[in-house]
Amino acid sequence: MHRSKLAKHFVATFPRISELVHGMHMKATVVKIAQNGEMLKRFDDRDGKVMSFVTSALEYDGHLYLGSLNNNFVGKLPLDN
Repeated sequence: MHRSKLAKHFVATFPRISELVHGMHMKATVVKIAQNGEMLKRFDDRDGKVMSFVTSALEYDGHLYLGSLNNNFVGKLPLDN
């Protein structure tokens, strides 16, 4: 869905539509992938207690910033090496 501007607009306009995708709105997963396809890091919030339905992630200055359609804030996660 992340490639489709129309789908993102539709879900942002009608957030209850996300409930049709069972469980997606109740949890969050962000994966960092290397250029060769290898998984480097994975972050999960399986219960969605902190953040759910993450739609974007940006790594900047030692932190991971997360955007969500379910939350009214931007998540900020420190990345320790």
